[in-house]
Formats: sequence, C-alpha cells, structure tokens
Amino acid sequence: MRIELGSFFLSGQGTLQQQLYQALREKLLTAQWSTDALLPSSRQLAADLKMSRNTINQVLQQLVAEGYLLGQQGRGYQVISTAPDQFFQASAQAPLAAAQTDMTLFDYGVSAKTGPASGLMQPGVSDLSAFPFALWQKLTQRHSGRAALAGMADAVGYLPLRLALKDYLRQSRQVVCDEDCILITPGAQAALFIAAKLASKAGDKVGMESPGYPRLRQALQLSEAEIHYIDASSDHGLATSELNQLNGCKALFVTPAHQYPMGGIMPLTERLHLLEWARQQHCVLVEDDYDSEFQFKHRPIASLQGLAQGQGVIYVGSFSKTLFPALRLGYLVLPKQWMPKAAALLQAVYGDVALLPQAVTADFMLEGHFGRHLRKMRQLYQQKQHYCLQLIAECLPEAKLHARYAGLHISIEFPYAVADQQLTAELLSQGYRVQPLSRYVFSGEKRTGLVIGLANTTEQQLLRGVQLIARLLQLFKKGNEA
Repeated sequence: MRIELGSFFLSGQGTLQQQLYQALREKLLTAQWSTDALLPSSRQLAADLKMSRNTINQVLQQLVAEGYLLGQQGRGYQVISTAPDQFFQASAQAPLAAAQTDMTLFDYGVSAKTGPASGLMQPGVSDLSAFPFALWQKLTQRHSGRAALAGMADAVGYLPLRLALKDYLRQSRQVVCDEDCILITPGAQAALFIAAKLASKAGDKVGMESPGYPRLRQALQLSEAEIHYIDASSDHGLATSELNQLNGCKALFVTPAHQYPMGGIMPLTERLHLLEWARQQHCVLVEDDYDSEFQFKHRPIASLQGLAQGQGVIYVGSFSKTLFPALRLGYLVLPKQWMPKAAALLQAVYGDVALLPQAVTADFMLEGHFGRHLRKMRQLYQQKQHYCLQLIAECLPEAKLHARYAGLHISIEFPYAVADQQLTAELLSQGYRVQPLSRYVFSGEKRTGLVIGLANTTEQQLLRGVQLIARLLQLFKKGNEA
C-alpha cells in the first residue's frame, strides 16, 4: 500500500530540509502511517510539497540511516514496523517519558558531598592565599612544552618525584624506603582504596578508627570489607588496650601522627605495642601520616613504617594540605615485593597519574621550595590555632577541645546533645563550611560538636565564625529545651 500524503504542515522554523525531516519523523513516531506502507515517490513528494528532489532525497536518506524507513531498489521507501526511539515523545517540545527498567544500581552506602564546594572554616583546606602561585606558574611553564610529559606515564609514577619523596620522607619521617618502594597516586583517597584492595578481599575483616575519616570508610565500603571499629577519641589516639577486639583483621587503618578528627598523637610505647600486635596477627597496618608536617607541641614521633623497618606497614601521604587540594597527588610507600600488585591495582582503577603536576611538584621539592613553604606554613598555622583556641575559650567556654597541638583543624565537643548536622547546615547557609562531629562517629558513644578548619580563613573570619557559632548554639539549646 502506498501512502497518500494528505494534510502535511511544515513548522516554518529552520531550513526546509530541517522542517521536512521533523514533519516526516513526527508522522512516523505517532503511527499516522501504516506499518510497512510505502511513501510516495521522491518525484511525487517534490511535486506535492513544492521542494527540490535533492532536498527530498536528503531527508529520506537521513530517515533511512536513522532506522525510520527502509529504502528498497525499485519500490521506494517503506515504513519500518518498530521506530528506533519508539519510547520517546515525537514532539521536541513534549517532555520525555521516563524509561522504566528493571535494572538494580548499587551505591555501596556512599554519598557525594553536597552544597558549595568550599567555604570558610572548612577542614582539610590549606591557606591558599599564602601559596606561592607565581613560582608554581613559573615551574609549570618550564614543563608545559615538554612532549615527554604529554604521553603515557610510568606505572609507579614520575621518577624525579619519587626520588624527591624518598629524600624527604627519610629525613622528615624516618621512613625506610627508596624510589622503588613509592607509588604515586591521584590523591590520598585513591591511595587508601588501593591499600584496602591490596591488603584484603571482599568479606575480609578490616579495622579503622572511630571517630575517623568518613572517606576511608567509603573506600572500605567500596571494597566490600567487613568493617570493625576501634575507639580513637583519647589524647593518645587509637586505644591499643582494645586491640584484642580486632583479632583476625587483615588490615588496620590508623592515623598515629595526628588522629583525625580528635587529634590524638600516639606515644612511642603504644606504637611499638601496635606493631607487635600486628606482627602476631599477620595484620597489615595502613598508616595515614595525617598532618605529621604540622606538629606544634614537639617534633613528630617516628612513623610506624620507620619503626617497623618498612615491613608490614603501608604508608599513605599526599600533597593536599602541604601544597593545595586540587593538585590531587598522593603516594604509597610499600614493601618492595608488594609494588607490582599495587601498581597493577592503580592502573586497573585509575590508569596513569597526570605527568605535568608530578614534574612541577618534583622541581618544587628538589629546588628547596617545599621545605621553605612548610616552615612558613607551620608558623602561620600555629598562630591561627593559638588565636582560634582563645576565641573558643571566650565564646564557647562549655566546649571540650580536641586536636589542639597539631594540624589544620580544631574539634570541639559539646557536653550536651546538639543537632550538630542542622547546626552546620545553618552555618553553611552563611558561608561557613564547618563539619558536624557526629559525621565522624561510627560506633560507640554518640558525640556531637564541630570540626573547624583554621587554615584557609583569616583571623577576622575566624572571629566572626566563632561568634556566629556561639549565637546559633544558644538558639539550638533553647530549641532543645523547649
């Protein structure tokens, strides 16, 4: 059967070819023409529509290519029984119908951050205004024209950066390593995930601190590990007296240099006890050397990795706080025999780490800029911390202080129940991105409070922020009492 064109209208929008395409496609999608029917010949269509045959043929061939029509030699163009986008509305102005599927998607219990990406008093952000960006740009320009940095990377990372890290970690943290023990990663989060996959498989028992780092918990959830928690709320960090609860763990993730977020610093005697327990249990220790560069009370204690002579410990670090978060460079230090598997995991999940930022960071370290920058920032952060502690003592005298001797944040804990997540949401609406302490507590005693970033905030902004917290806290207390 051959179709009679009948009523046929063009929209008047776009070229004649575009108008004809839309009109024919809408007829086909709304089933106004019978399945398997033949369209009028191109000659007939040209005569009826008063268009050139060239325009007609171009539209018909496009509809054939997209699967609406079947072109047959000697017969013309036939309507296909099932249109390729039969589930969609024909009109471009009509809303698309939601496709119904039986697919099951998995989120593994993880969630993305919401709201603005950054704000005042945000934990984990260095003082970006104090970073030597002009020097960084100069070093970047030095390398930006190098063809060698535009190709594929070494699986374990840029050699000059690994050499620079070797010297720095040996000197500053007594890490036992050479360049063949260092794996460059796209940030600390990637390093933690690789460490989790290296030391355990799905269903294995692993341990982490509570309060602890939420993104580490997410990495372990993605690894499908069986997570067990150990208290780390004291001034000594992880409670080594409770290690017997973790017997059978394949891996234990710890932050001995500066526990996050409570700020405990593990003494040497407890570090040695932890190492002996891990040796007896055949448990891999994953040491996140968080904030070790910014100790204010005394020089940092030697790393677990160094005390263990590099055996049985995976050491994790990054440049997010020493340089800036958007750099997205981290690293693992591993026993040499573990490196091939770790590099294979990195390649499987992340591919190559960008070479240009590695080359710039290497020069920044090798030319002495890194050491000078750390010394400058250590002094600046200590001043900011001292000022913030004074503000909190004056404005929030009831709050218990944690993380007072190191790092880029202070944690405050309230002696009474407060809806700290609602409090932080109200602060965020006014530009302050502090974090609720309850977000970091995964087991045991409930705790409410705030984790306050110091670094990327001026003293004036800290003053206004702490005063705002004090005012809002009074309102929340009255609301609870009511």
